[in-house]
Amino acid sequence: MPKGQTFKPFEEALAEKNTSITFDDHIDKAYPFARIEPSPCTAACPAGVNVKAYVSLIASGRFKEALEVVKVRNPFPGICGRICTHPCESFCNRSQVDAPVAICSLKRFVADYELQHPELQHNPLPRTKKEKVAIIGSGPAGLTAANDLIRKGYGVTIFEALPKAGGMLVAGIPEFRLPRNIINHEIDAIRKLGVEIKTGKKITGPGAVDRLFKAGYKAVFVAVGAHKGKKLDIPGEEEYQGIIDAISFLREINLGRKKKPGNKVAVIGGGNSAIDSARTALRLGCGEVTIFYRRSRDEMPASDAEIKEAESEGVKIQFLTTPVEILGQNGKVTGMLCKMMKLGDADESGRRRPIPIPASEFPVEVDTIIAAISQQ
Repeated sequence: MPKGQTFKPFEEALAEKNTSITFDDHIDKAYPFARIEPSPCTAACPAGVNVKAYVSLIASGRFKEALEVVKVRNPFPGICGRICTHPCESFCNRSQVDAPVAICSLKRFVADYELQHPELQHNPLPRTKKEKVAIIGSGPAGLTAANDLIRKGYGVTIFEALPKAGGMLVAGIPEFRLPRNIINHEIDAIRKLGVEIKTGKKITGPGAVDRLFKAGYKAVFVAVGAHKGKKLDIPGEEEYQGIIDAISFLREINLGRKKKPGNKVAVIGGGNSAIDSARTALRLGCGEVTIFYRRSRDEMPASDAEIKEAESEGVKIQFLTTPVEILGQNGKVTGMLCKMMKLGDADESGRRRPIPIPASEFPVEVDTIIAAISQQ
């Protein structure tokens, strides 16, 4: 920024009489370098956050301005600073010299800076448009839409079926990985802008959306998330008790209904939900927790750091193994019949396809099975 150039916070600029300034206009004027051709890290960011801009501002000690740049695209710097898989760092040019810039940690730093400076909290934004919008779901998509719409001057109401706002942030991610005070702070920041959030309000049934239009909302944004766990679709799955999907398991625990699922637990899958389920099961006092994954470690979609944490805590991982039948007695799970796999050519996901090895079946004794093979 040229020497002597100043700017007003967006909320102040928008509140000025007869102004037509937009948030993007504010960023253009305040941070002229923010509209330069996107750097590789920015291009790799799913939210399109201008990494180069906020890293440069942090380097010059301008933490408040850095935070504002992040929030142009992403209202959750504290959350993403803790759980984001940071693809930006994989494309950082600095890695061609020594190591990538710690972009994710820097995002977390400015978010924590805001926590330590209450004076930076947002004030309600003026309503400049008569239309109001209904949002169904208070997960990351719904909250981000609300954040963007309220900044454009619309009235916004979020309807959330769960008793807490946050969607999968609170229902799917364990507290040991994402502290609840961080989630609450960043949701409260959106609420303080003027967004109304109604929890325990499930919008469902025939004509549900039409009822919202009749209530005066001019648009409805559906952001219900993917909270339904997929089934294993193998013999015995519908026959015995002791089989749960990871999403249901994590939701029950995260909403306070903590109950030890069993003593010998098998988790099926290799993503972050599988890792979270296994680590949560250990914390609930389960004696033995093993993850069964049909590919090798190189193909696991979970982040490497989370895998290492799980192993260090005592979670066992059995690779190239998949269940083919649930075993049980007296209506309860007693084990699984598993099959060994080998890897073939890459499939549409880019990972090598698992191929069953003939006559390789073997039994595994477990009393609880947590399916973490994706959700819909």
